[in-house]
Amino acid sequence: MNEDTWTAISAVATAASAVTTALAFGAVVWQSRLTRKALRVSQDVALDTARSRLDAGAPQVTVRLEEPTWPPLAPAQFGMPLGPWPATHSWHFPRGQDDRIFLQAEVVIENHGSWPVQVQFDGDLVTPVGEDRRIRPAPSPALVPGREASGAPGALRVFLQKAYTIQEFTENHDAHEAGQPLPHTVTGTVTVHDDRDNGVVDTWNLLLTGHPVMPDPNRGSVWIVVPEHIDGPSGRRSLTYDLLPPRERTYWVSRRRQEPLDAAPAPRQAG
Repeated sequence: MNEDTWTAISAVATAASAVTTALAFGAVVWQSRLTRKALRVSQDVALDTARSRLDAGAPQVTVRLEEPTWPPLAPAQFGMPLGPWPATHSWHFPRGQDDRIFLQAEVVIENHGSWPVQVQFDGDLVTPVGEDRRIRPAPSPALVPGREASGAPGALRVFLQKAYTIQEFTENHDAHEAGQPLPHTVTGTVTVHDDRDNGVVDTWNLLLTGHPVMPDPNRGSVWIVVPEHIDGPSGRRSLTYDLLPPRERTYWVSRRRQEPLDAAPAPRQAG
């Protein structure tokens, strides 16, 4: 064979070698992908199994809001708000802009399980204390199980409550009209766990807000409580809240060492 023939054979061999190398590399990459996918599936199965085990022993607690108080409440000199602002009351600006309105909703926490759990309250969650019903931050008690004879769950009741000035609620009204987030809100967090180091922590984030006042349609610089609608709905329609706030559950390998089971909390569930 002449030199050209050998050159052609060498080129074909080189090309074949390159194809073989490429195929081998592709097989390695594909096998690596399959291995990583199998590892992820195995990890997901292990996490689901661990979550299911922790779910089986988790606190059985629900959190709900009662309908917010309406009409909105006027402040008392001491203690809890006395009662609603009169339906005929109006605020003339600037004289009445510093008067205050309370937004309030009762929060009910129920233990449907068979052992005590620890409850922690943060934010605008309060409770009346003493004969004068002075407002205090809600304590963080143990919530005992329900009564077996009656089947009733153990329960705690606190108030999600905060006051803002009429001026601040006019800002909420203006934000609502502009389709913007309301700047003044009432928020609180309920956190529940038992004493187990390897367990779960359940959290409910509560929100109550709204624009309970509106401009008087017939008088300038005058604001009134949102009235009932001609079709029947009360002024409570001006409030934003969730009667069954979603629960967020975090799983822990060790709460003491701050080692979560995985980086992300479990999907949100109502109640």
